[in-house]
Amino acid sequence: MRKIYIFFGITILALILLIIFSQKLFNKSYQKVEIRPVKKLIYASGYVKPLNYVLIKAEVSGYVKRLYVKEGDYVRKGEILAELEVKGLPSRIAEIEAKLALIEERLRSDSDFQRGLKREIEIAKTNLINEEKKLLRRRELFKEGLLPKESLDEAERSFYNAKDYFERLKNSFEDTLKGLKAEKHALLQQKRALQEEVSKYYVQAPVAGFILKKYVELGDYVNALSGENRLFSLGSSDFEVVLEVDEEYAGLVKEGQKVFLAFDAYPNELFEGEIILVIREVERNKRSFFAKAKLLRPLELPAQATAEANIVLEEREALVIPLKALQKDNTVEVKGRGKVRIQVGEKFGDYVEVISGLKAGEEVRIFE
Repeated sequence: MRKIYIFFGITILALILLIIFSQKLFNKSYQKVEIRPVKKLIYASGYVKPLNYVLIKAEVSGYVKRLYVKEGDYVRKGEILAELEVKGLPSRIAEIEAKLALIEERLRSDSDFQRGLKREIEIAKTNLINEEKKLLRRRELFKEGLLPKESLDEAERSFYNAKDYFERLKNSFEDTLKGLKAEKHALLQQKRALQEEVSKYYVQAPVAGFILKKYVELGDYVNALSGENRLFSLGSSDFEVVLEVDEEYAGLVKEGQKVFLAFDAYPNELFEGEIILVIREVERNKRSFFAKAKLLRPLELPAQATAEANIVLEEREALVIPLKALQKDNTVEVKGRGKVRIQVGEKFGDYVEVISGLKAGEEVRIFE
């Protein structure tokens, strides 16, 4: 009886295996050969870069005294964003301004300073005129024999001394005015240089745009020579997508090509764009080159956001079959025809192009 049970069990197991095998043998899966639109794509990755993107750094060192903007604010070109504490320079400018005020006063034609110098010149001029008259009278008297030679010589010495003194005063006055004007010019240059230096403590927006990020807080010390010298990042609302592409595709990527872009900020969405610039220089250490793309419709994205892209090199229609229908020897099993050898072309995802051997509408077996 025990042998009968064992034999009966083996028979049932054999029947079960036969049924499973028969199902696999006769339940074949087929799929039609189709003409489908296909795309030849190149993968690239990159980031979002605002147009006119600027990283604003401090030109001078100092403590942050005031902050006038926050992240997200729109600013105009030249608008003051922050103020650093200024030390020493204002007092030096004040000293120069005091000197300039004194010089300006002395350069006025009706100033006490000029009136005093002009008075001395007038006195010397009057004295010169008198000495000249005196000399002329003595020359007449000397010609008539009424005056000794010594008196004439004395008159000539007095005249020439008076003339020399008058010329010296006049030249000194002119030199004094020239000196004051030269000193004024030098002081103005010093003042401008100091004012330019002071202006560096007032951080201005070099372009119009949005404050993307603020790197400092009130009271922070900023070292202009440090590699960490960053105050703000600024950019326009318009942006471009910078893509890094493998060097092997350098001859294939061209301006005007379609590109599909994906961003972490918009999961499970694809956005169509266009290649607007190919930078035709390979980064030797990375063996890659860069291209720039723009989106075809407006989209809000943060600066430096990661982007993934598929650049469309070619779009066309092709006769395709699933890759699961293709055997290693480039044969397929065609419904009603059996095993057929075909010529294949490029692969497009889960499909492969058929160059010859099949027609649209035929059915090929799918091997799982």
